[in-house]
Amino acid sequence: MITVRQLIRNGRNLHGSLGQKQSHRLHSLQSVRKIHSGLATLQQKSIKDQLQDLTGAMTNDPKNNNSRGSSASDYFVNLFDRGPNVGIEVITKDGFVLSNNVQVKQPLILVNGSAFLWKVPRDSVHQAEWDMDSLCIFDLVSPKPELILFGTGSTFAPLPAHVRKHFYDMGVQVDIMNTKHAAATYNVLAEEGRRVAAALLPVGGSDPKVV
Repeated sequence: MITVRQLIRNGRNLHGSLGQKQSHRLHSLQSVRKIHSGLATLQQKSIKDQLQDLTGAMTNDPKNNNSRGSSASDYFVNLFDRGPNVGIEVITKDGFVLSNNVQVKQPLILVNGSAFLWKVPRDSVHQAEWDMDSLCIFDLVSPKPELILFGTGSTFAPLPAHVRKHFYDMGVQVDIMNTKHAAATYNVLAEEGRRVAAALLPVGGSDPKVV
């Protein structure tokens, strides 16, 4: 015959066993959550590691006289985040000085508030074989710009038809003008909060021009 004391002892043992199982399940759930959180962090990091921001990359360039110290995070940018509206301060004979005092000596793309080096074939803006891969950044950014301003150097040069069609199919307007006017227009529209981008070629020339 089972006594009352034995029933109480058995009940306590059963309760302890159930508590251990519940604790184990809770620990397993917490482990799953930690793994999921870790994977999400790695996924976000992998996106940033693929995108190099000009503003960060130029700061540690030994050839840049305006170099300054920076952390590793300065080298990366998420194209889905809007930057601090970097604009053009001065147009030099071989490049640009940005509003954050970074000097760039090659073609430049401004989009979503950030600046990127533009690897476009030299003197090819008017050529039909212009490589569209050099403009693939506009396929990646979100939200996409409403307007892209092309600065074609010191003088106006028309864009190839296939470039115009590419952006027309994307629902993006394009406007072509010399680089000085394109940079000035970009500065104004970006300051107004418009979704505007610019692709600018250096002007050549001899004297710097303040935009």
